[in-house]
This record gives sequence, structure tokens and C-alpha cells, in this order.
Amino acid sequence: MTRTDGELVALANENFVASFRKVAEHGPAGATREFGGVFAFASGLPHSLFNGCVVVEPATVGDLDAAVRWVAARHVPYRVFVAAELEPELAEVTAAHGLGRDPVPYPGMVLSPIPDSPEPPASVRVAHIDDAGRDAFLGVGVASGLPRDLAEALFSRSFLGDDDVEAFVGLIDDRPVGCSLAIRSVRAAGVYSVETLPSARRRGVGTAMTWAAVAAGRFGGLDCAVLQSSEMAVSMYEAMGFRTVAPYVVFKEPKR
Repeated sequence: MTRTDGELVALANENFVASFRKVAEHGPAGATREFGGVFAFASGLPHSLFNGCVVVEPATVGDLDAAVRWVAARHVPYRVFVAAELEPELAEVTAAHGLGRDPVPYPGMVLSPIPDSPEPPASVRVAHIDDAGRDAFLGVGVASGLPRDLAEALFSRSFLGDDDVEAFVGLIDDRPVGCSLAIRSVRAAGVYSVETLPSARRRGVGTAMTWAAVAAGRFGGLDCAVLQSSEMAVSMYEAMGFRTVAPYVVFKEPKR
């Protein structure tokens, strides 16, 4: 099925919001609210990526101001994500709350339709994990720089056991060296938490982990995969067929 760019943007936005909703749902103090066109979420986790506001629909200055105040009142670090085309009308709100515009782009990328996934390199084995494999998944996250207590709280047993979530680890010589997550929304599959240990980079691990999460969406009957890329990984995802359709602007609290 061939989709228009407008349809792909809608799918990218849908899964982006759904991923934060899922994190909040399983967070230690999770809550979500809608303020007009603004989705606000708080997981209770002490990291700004997991609390904040997402604006992908037309919203008023009052909507965003109320949403930011709601998140800030929960005393957690937070971010505000705004679809690039909506930024000019809302920038005054983020400035009023002392949030700085992140200069690093945050592209929402899509792959549609989802093709058959290629086999991973011969040296890489990809394993779908259940509760018994949680320690291996956590180990990759911690080795990649995530504090152990945050990893335990974020990738809780309830989160990894959610019907809309699938987790994978990549192994070389039976040693966990990579991980990824798939989070399914109504019409798209999201690729998240793709990590490769430094010692295993440039061996096809990151690509294999991405394809594993993409395939989880295809096997679930979905025909669009979504991700938000770091600046470093854009070229890898473009080589897989992903393209940017929904650029987001990110606003953060200044570092203290």
C-alpha cells in the first residue's frame, strides 16, 4: 500500500505519542493529560526524555503553557517536542518557561511498506527476550551508559511484558552486545532503544537490531515502521530505506 507523505507524518506522530504514553503507563508515577492539541506525560523517571509535552497537532499558546505547568508541577526533568511547522507559533511559551532549543535535529523517520527483513550477519544472533532474558537486555543498556536504577525502572517487567512491546538482544559469541525495542501503536510499529556496545560497532549489530524491531511490526500486521534518529544514526537508517517525514524541535531545561 502506497501512502501519501501526509499519511506517513500522521503515522509517525501517532507512534511517537504512543511510545511516551506506554512509558508513562508503566512508570513509577505515571500520568498523562491532554491540553487541547498538546499531549503531556510524566513517567516519574528522573530523566527528561521520559517526561514532557508533545505537540503534533495545532495548539494554542494557552494549551502548551497549561501542559508545561502540569508537567513542571510534578518536579521531574522534562522536554517539549514540537512538530517543526508548529514551532513559530509556540516558541514564546518554551522561552517563558526557561527551556532552550536543542540545536541537534530530532527527525521522525518512516519505512513504508515494511519489507522482508534481511538475515543478520553470520556473526550476529538476534534473540527475542521474555522475562528470563531481561537481565541481558538491561546489561546492554547499562553498559551503554544508562544508570542501573534508571534501566531497572524504565524496562520494568510490566513494560517488557506489555502486549504492545517486544524486546530483542543481539549476541556475538553468545555475549549480549546490542538491544532494541518495538512498540506497536494502532497503525505503526516504533523502533526504540537501539544500542550497540562500542566493542561491537561496525559489525552490523545496530542494523540487525533495527530490523528485528521492524519485523515485529510486520508480523503484527502493520505496514509502517517509525523511529526517531540520533544525528549519528541517520545515514544507517537511510540505507535501510527509512526517510525523514516529521522533523521535531526539542526544547530542554538548561543543565545545572
